[in-house]
Order: sequence, then structure tokens, then C-alpha cells
Amino acid sequence: MTLRDTLDTQRWIVPALRILGLAIFILAFFEAAVTREGQSYAGWKCASVATSFAENLLTKPGGSHEPFEYLVAMSGLINPLIVLTILASPMRALRILRQVFAVVVVVCMIATWVLFAQQHIAPLIGHFLWIAGAVLVIVPEAFPGGRRAAAKP
Repeated sequence: MTLRDTLDTQRWIVPALRILGLAIFILAFFEAAVTREGQSYAGWKCASVATSFAENLLTKPGGSHEPFEYLVAMSGLINPLIVLTILASPMRALRILRQVFAVVVVVCMIATWVLFAQQHIAPLIGHFLWIAGAVLVIVPEAFPGGRRAAAKP
């Protein structure tokens, strides 16, 4: 039996993963997420900063932006993409859209880690919870497919 078969036969697993992931994801906003130059920042503060960078890029296109601003903005995209994935999860017709969201989330996670390396930011427990929660929400999209039309002989 493959993992996809298990996910198909045990239908409660995918919603349970998403609920657990969302709970961990939300918890991360209340924990210390990163530290830089001896100062720690909670997850909600990181989300606020990342959202403001994304808004700045959208409202002031073509301006002179530093490369790290794009990385911060990409990091900030994870939060709405996770929310959209959760909202789209009950609808089978949106499976491909959820898979696209999942790929973009992974790319944004990588951008976050590049930002950390460039800016000498150290992740703390809140960051690890944030990533773990997001991964639990998107992991079902890594196993595409559904019930097979024909039964195995």
C-alpha cells in the first residue's frame, strides 16, 4: 500500500494534517521567531514587517529597491498562500491550484532562508514552528492523485 492509497482510504488524515499544521502555524506567530544583532522578534512582528515590504513593492513599482526587499516580500507571501491553501482545500476542483500554491510556498521558504543568510538573521523556535505548520498544510499536495477508477485485481 502506497502513501497515496493510505491518504485515499483514510480520508481523515489530510484534514487532520491541515488542522494540525494550521494550529502549529498560528502558534508560531506568538513565539520568538528570529534574532538579529541580539534582538529577538516574535512571529507576528516578522509577518507585519514582511507584509509591509510586500505592500511597498506593489505600491512603489519601479523604484530603487534593494535585493533583500524582494526576499522579505517573498517571505511574507507564505502567510496568505497558506490561508488560500486552507480555503481551497475542501474543493477537489482546486487541487492543481493548491499544488501551485505549495510550490510557491516552498520557493518562498527558500527565499526566507537566503534572506537569513544574507542579513545574518538566526531562526528561533517560532520560525521552525511556522515552517513545520506550513509544511503540514501543503504536504498532501505533494501526493497528487485520487481514487483509482478501476479496482486492483
